[in-house]
Amino acid sequence: MTSWTGAGTDLAISVVPVFVFLVLLVFLDSYKLIPMRQTLRSIAVGCGVAVLCVGVHALGFRLSGGARRYYGGLGIPLIEESLKGAYVFWMTRTGRVGFMVDGAIAGFALGAGFSLIENIYYLRIIEGGTLLVWLLRGCGTAMMHGGTTAIVGILAAHFASRRGGAGAPALIPGLAVAVVIHSVYNFSPLSPPYSAALILALLPGVMALVFRSSERSLEEWLREGFDADIEMLDTIAKGGLAETHAGRYLESLRRSFTPEVVADMFCLIQLSLELAVRAKGDLLRREAGFESPPDPEVKRKIDEMEYLRRNIGRAGLLALEPLVAGSARDIWQLRLLGYQ
Repeated sequence: MTSWTGAGTDLAISVVPVFVFLVLLVFLDSYKLIPMRQTLRSIAVGCGVAVLCVGVHALGFRLSGGARRYYGGLGIPLIEESLKGAYVFWMTRTGRVGFMVDGAIAGFALGAGFSLIENIYYLRIIEGGTLLVWLLRGCGTAMMHGGTTAIVGILAAHFASRRGGAGAPALIPGLAVAVVIHSVYNFSPLSPPYSAALILALLPGVMALVFRSSERSLEEWLREGFDADIEMLDTIAKGGLAETHAGRYLESLRRSFTPEVVADMFCLIQLSLELAVRAKGDLLRREAGFESPPDPEVKRKIDEMEYLRRNIGRAGLLALEPLVAGSARDIWQLRLLGYQ
């Protein structure tokens, strides 16, 4: 039997690389897009998914009979990546992920939690594992789990922002890539040391490219979005909204909705713009190293937005979608201000 001390050392060797890499990702996020509680929650969810997979795979291997090798090479990647991806989908759908950077961090954190439980499980079934075995699990398998789920998060955020929504189609490309990578890793003709070396060689470069591309996208969104929001707010303040395309569209809605609902729509547009400007301003201050203290006025405005949404109703909100923030990135913007 492995001693508790030896088991603790083996576990540390098998998970330290993936958690060190996660810390580096969080540190490199200059805008600090992901709150620490969300990262910890992703790790916890990854642990839960791993526990679920232990039971699912026990049943899967029993049912696969003589096809156990194919279940290990194809079934396991499909099940594990789908279950991990389901949480990434939920995060994207609910506006907890807005850019590729936070998709990468959230996904990698989930994969890190998954690898923690998986390696605890392997401590029980690998008797007398050498230092090399646990080092390969830490630098190879654990990093693979973090990397594949990060790819799901990256591509989900990318496609959700391009398509203006976060439905299932935004998840499918990343999930397909993750399953293929996981399957190739399991079926790899390379020896474990070479597979681990390949993961360690490629993953940092991929993440560096993602962070660079995402930060450019974020800066462009901040610059263009901030100017557009300020311009629209100024137009409203000067009473010139009726002369814009937005104003003419809002006026056309009077034929379908009561004057009270149209008035609420106007208020919702104004509040959305004010909160968008505040969120972008907070991001700019955060990038410069300053934290914005909680503002009770922001919470009041968010509550007022919810009240207006209820008054307007589902049909009214659908009609208002061309004018009011409604994409995954816009919902993420509100969460940045503390909206839960």
